[in-house]
Amino acid sequence: MSPTQPDDSAKGPILEAAQRLFAREGFEKVSLRMLTQEAGVNLASVNYHFRSKQGLIDAVIAGYVNPVNEARLALLDTAESSSGGHALPLDTILDCFMRPVLEAVRKSPISEQLFFQLMGRCMNNQSQKTMPDTVLGLFGQVVTRFPQAIRRTLPDLSEKESLWRLHFTVGVLIHVLIHTDGLQQLAGDRLGSPSLDNILTMVKGYCQAGLEAPETKLETQDA
Repeated sequence: MSPTQPDDSAKGPILEAAQRLFAREGFEKVSLRMLTQEAGVNLASVNYHFRSKQGLIDAVIAGYVNPVNEARLALLDTAESSSGGHALPLDTILDCFMRPVLEAVRKSPISEQLFFQLMGRCMNNQSQKTMPDTVLGLFGQVVTRFPQAIRRTLPDLSEKESLWRLHFTVGVLIHVLIHTDGLQQLAGDRLGSPSLDNILTMVKGYCQAGLEAPETKLETQDA
């Protein structure tokens, strides 16, 4: 390898450093200088592997979000196949949607708290107006399949309302991922120390009540 040739082995350390920094600081606050210092590489290596900071952000997002969405769709496939064509319980649908995030936490090499923050930031990326192209396909399937499953269970719910309520469910999940540590600081011992499974159970129960609420009657606005 020539002195000017970037090191192919640097890609992994760059991604690992980016995960830690993005989780702690957020996507916007992390500079390329911070990344290179954390990873112990030069700027040429970052540009060689990811072209830009945005390319690195996209790679981190895809590395966490795509496996979650793949697992969501696989769990939903299995549940629907096992149901014999019957509508699924809402708890099952929500479990298929949320449990992959929990499993991703358990597989993550970074700490649980940092992972929650990173996943929340990945799902709520404000550094760009649209999601990376590498995640759009799977997200599109999720946004199609899960509202369909919800409407089979709640046939009186309109397609529009089912999409909004799935959107609200994602919002709850993002908030829990990013802000649970802040609630722990504020509430102290009153919050207890629930396990990840118990947190998942509470979130599912909360979101199920929202899904089951009567359809919202909205006034039609003039164009």
